[in-house]
Amino acid sequence: MTKALQDEANIRSLMDRYGSGVDDRDWANWADIFDDPLVVDFSGVSADLKAATVSRDKHVARARALIGQFDATQHMITNVQVRIGGDEASCRATMRAEHWISGIRGNGRYTMFGVYENGFRRTSGGWKICRLALRLAREEGNLDVWAEAQRRARS
Repeated sequence: MTKALQDEANIRSLMDRYGSGVDDRDWANWADIFDDPLVVDFSGVSADLKAATVSRDKHVARARALIGQFDATQHMITNVQVRIGGDEASCRATMRAEHWISGIRGNGRYTMFGVYENGFRRTSGGWKICRLALRLAREEGNLDVWAEAQRRARS
Protein backbone atom coordinates (compact mmCIF):
# COMPACT_ATOMS: atom_id res chain seq x y z
CA MET A 1 0.00 0.00 0.00
CA THR A 2 1.34 3.43 -0.90
CA LYS A 3 1.94 6.03 1.82
CA ALA A 4 -0.99 8.15 0.54
CA LEU A 5 -3.38 5.19 0.67
CA GLN A 6 -2.15 4.22 4.15
CA ASP A 7 -2.64 7.81 5.35
CA GLU A 8 -6.18 7.86 3.94
CA ALA A 9 -6.96 4.48 5.56
CA ASN A 10 -5.68 5.76 8.92
CA ILE A 11 -7.86 8.87 8.72
CA ARG A 12 -10.92 6.82 7.73
CA SER A 13 -10.19 4.59 10.72
CA LEU A 14 -10.22 7.63 13.01
CA MET A 15 -13.69 8.52 11.74
CA ASP A 16 -14.85 4.94 12.40
CA ARG A 17 -13.36 5.08 15.90
CA TYR A 18 -15.12 8.41 16.49
CA GLY A 19 -18.52 6.74 16.07
CA SER A 20 -17.72 3.42 17.73
CA GLY A 21 -15.91 5.01 20.67
CA VAL A 22 -18.98 7.09 21.55
CA ASP A 23 -21.46 4.28 20.95
CA ASP A 24 -19.43 1.75 22.95
CA ARG A 25 -18.68 4.33 25.67
CA ASP A 26 -15.00 3.45 25.20
CA TRP A 27 -13.71 6.82 26.33
CA ALA A 28 -10.01 5.86 26.40
CA ASN A 29 -10.15 4.70 22.78
CA TRP A 30 -12.19 7.75 21.85
CA ALA A 31 -9.76 10.15 23.55
CA ASP A 32 -6.87 8.61 21.63
CA ILE A 33 -8.22 9.85 18.28
CA PHE A 34 -7.84 13.54 19.22
CA ASP A 35 -4.87 15.88 19.16
CA ASP A 36 -4.28 17.92 22.30
CA PRO A 37 -5.48 20.62 22.20
CA LEU A 38 -8.07 20.56 19.44
CA VAL A 39 -10.61 22.97 17.97
CA VAL A 40 -14.24 21.95 18.51
CA ASP A 41 -16.78 23.77 16.35
CA PHE A 42 -20.42 22.77 16.72
CA SER A 43 -21.73 26.21 15.68
CA GLY A 44 -23.42 24.38 12.80
CA VAL A 45 -25.57 22.66 15.44
CA SER A 46 -26.21 25.62 17.74
CA ALA A 47 -25.04 29.23 17.73
CA ASP A 48 -24.12 28.73 21.40
CA LEU A 49 -21.48 26.13 20.43
CA LYS A 50 -18.95 28.41 18.75
CA ALA A 51 -15.52 27.17 17.71
CA ALA A 52 -13.16 26.94 20.68
CA THR A 53 -9.77 25.44 21.36
CA VAL A 54 -10.06 22.94 24.23
CA SER A 55 -7.91 20.26 25.77
CA ARG A 56 -8.57 16.69 24.72
CA ASP A 57 -9.47 15.81 28.32
CA LYS A 58 -12.02 18.61 28.55
CA HIS A 59 -13.63 17.64 25.24
CA VAL A 60 -13.87 13.98 26.24
CA ALA A 61 -15.25 14.86 29.69
CA ARG A 62 -17.96 17.05 28.15
CA ALA A 63 -18.97 14.40 25.65
CA ARG A 64 -18.91 11.67 28.28
CA ALA A 65 -21.15 13.72 30.59
CA LEU A 66 -23.72 14.29 27.82
CA ILE A 67 -23.58 11.01 25.88
CA GLY A 68 -23.59 9.03 29.13
CA GLN A 69 -27.15 10.25 29.73
CA PHE A 70 -28.53 8.34 26.75
CA ASP A 71 -29.61 4.71 27.07
CA ALA A 72 -27.98 4.08 23.69
CA THR A 73 -26.55 5.89 20.68
CA GLN A 74 -25.64 4.85 17.16
CA HIS A 75 -23.36 7.06 15.05
CA MET A 76 -23.19 6.20 11.35
CA ILE A 77 -20.50 8.04 9.40
CA THR A 78 -20.36 7.56 5.64
CA ASN A 79 -19.17 9.12 2.39
CA VAL A 80 -15.80 10.00 3.93
CA GLN A 81 -13.83 12.18 1.52
CA VAL A 82 -10.20 12.66 2.59
CA ARG A 83 -7.77 15.31 1.34
CA ILE A 84 -4.14 15.05 2.45
CA GLY A 85 -1.45 17.70 2.17
CA GLY A 86 1.78 16.68 3.86
CA ASP A 87 1.23 16.37 7.60
CA GLU A 88 -2.20 18.02 7.50
CA ALA A 89 -5.44 16.58 6.19
CA SER A 90 -9.15 17.27 6.09
CA CYS A 91 -12.21 15.18 5.52
CA ARG A 92 -15.87 15.68 4.87
CA ALA A 93 -18.23 12.93 5.96
CA THR A 94 -21.98 12.61 6.25
CA MET A 95 -23.44 11.42 9.52
CA ARG A 96 -26.61 10.12 11.10
CA ALA A 97 -26.67 9.84 14.87
CA GLU A 98 -29.47 8.10 16.75
CA HIS A 99 -30.00 8.86 20.46
CA TRP A 100 -32.40 7.01 22.79
CA ILE A 101 -33.70 7.70 26.29
CA SER A 102 -36.46 5.55 27.71
CA GLY A 103 -39.07 6.69 30.18
CA ILE A 104 -39.69 10.18 28.82
CA ARG A 105 -42.92 11.49 27.39
CA GLY A 106 -43.42 10.55 23.77
CA ASN A 107 -41.06 8.69 21.51
CA GLY A 108 -37.66 8.21 23.18
CA ARG A 109 -35.66 8.62 19.94
CA TYR A 110 -33.92 11.68 18.53
CA THR A 111 -31.94 11.63 15.27
CA MET A 112 -29.40 14.11 13.92
CA PHE A 113 -28.30 14.24 10.28
CA GLY A 114 -25.34 16.33 9.23
CA VAL A 115 -21.83 16.70 7.92
CA TYR A 116 -18.51 16.47 9.72
CA GLU A 117 -15.80 18.74 8.32
CA ASN A 118 -12.77 17.70 10.34
CA GLY A 119 -9.09 18.53 10.29
CA PHE A 120 -6.26 16.10 11.02
CA ARG A 121 -2.60 16.41 11.94
CA ARG A 122 0.13 13.81 11.67
CA THR A 123 1.76 13.52 15.11
CA SER A 124 4.44 11.29 16.59
CA GLY A 125 1.53 9.04 17.64
CA GLY A 126 -0.01 8.94 14.15
CA TRP A 127 -2.87 10.91 12.65
CA LYS A 128 -5.13 12.74 15.14
CA ILE A 129 -8.26 14.89 14.81
CA CYS A 130 -7.15 18.49 15.46
CA ARG A 131 -10.41 20.14 14.35
CA LEU A 132 -13.85 18.66 14.91
CA ALA A 133 -16.71 20.46 13.18
CA LEU A 134 -20.31 19.39 12.74
CA ARG A 135 -22.92 21.07 10.60
CA LEU A 136 -26.46 19.90 11.31
CA ALA A 137 -28.63 19.37 8.23
CA ARG A 138 -31.78 17.98 9.80
CA GLU A 139 -33.33 16.63 12.99
CA GLU A 140 -36.06 14.03 13.47
CA GLY A 141 -37.86 12.50 16.38
CA ASN A 142 -38.38 13.80 19.87
CA LEU A 143 -36.31 16.93 20.53
CA ASP A 144 -37.05 16.44 24.23
CA VAL A 145 -34.61 13.49 24.19
CA TRP A 146 -31.68 15.85 23.58
CA ALA A 147 -32.98 18.40 26.08
CA GLU A 148 -33.39 15.66 28.72
CA ALA A 149 -29.83 14.43 28.21
CA GLN A 150 -28.54 18.00 28.64
CA ARG A 151 -30.63 18.46 31.78
CA ARG A 152 -29.33 15.21 33.27
CA ALA A 153 -25.72 16.11 32.41
CA ARG A 154 -26.06 19.42 34.29
CA SER A 155 -27.47 17.80 37.46
